[in-house]
Amino acid sequence: MNALDLQILVSLHLLFAAIFVGSNVFLDFLLTPRLDLIPPGQAARLGDKLGTDFALLNWIALLGLPLSGILLLWRLGNLPSLLDPTFFAGGYGVALMSMVSIWLSLVVTAAILTFYLRPRVVVKLPYDATRQQVEGSRTDAIRYANWMRRLARYNVISSSLAIVVGGFLRFGGFPF
Repeated sequence: MNALDLQILVSLHLLFAAIFVGSNVFLDFLLTPRLDLIPPGQAARLGDKLGTDFALLNWIALLGLPLSGILLLWRLGNLPSLLDPTFFAGGYGVALMSMVSIWLSLVVTAAILTFYLRPRVVVKLPYDATRQQVEGSRTDAIRYANWMRRLARYNVISSSLAIVVGGFLRFGGFPF
């Protein structure tokens, strides 16, 4: 029974990581380039609806990762080690802190994407908007969308790197 709870925690942690990495790979490499193939109005509507779903899915994964990670550390008996400064001098501590740092950066980019950039790309104009308002809104939306692409690419690369670091953690940390 003791091994079963550990296996469940590891499975949940891997599931959250797979959801985050997979959804970001899908968005960055498959969906976003294909939105250029459909009319702009439909692409904007589809992007709006799917963006909300993916943002929710990514936040669930980003919040599930530390919860399952802390429970794993507790279950493995490593949680008290976090209070010992010498823990971070070894390969396991450095790898763990690398993973935590990557996770923190992903939370920051997710917050920027969700709460700052996304509302500026999904602009709702009034029906009586002037041509200048429409053009200005369009120009701003394109600029913000470009930043969204950059941060989405960062999320793909960083989360993939976190998976590699997780592989090191599985086998005792970095080899030094």
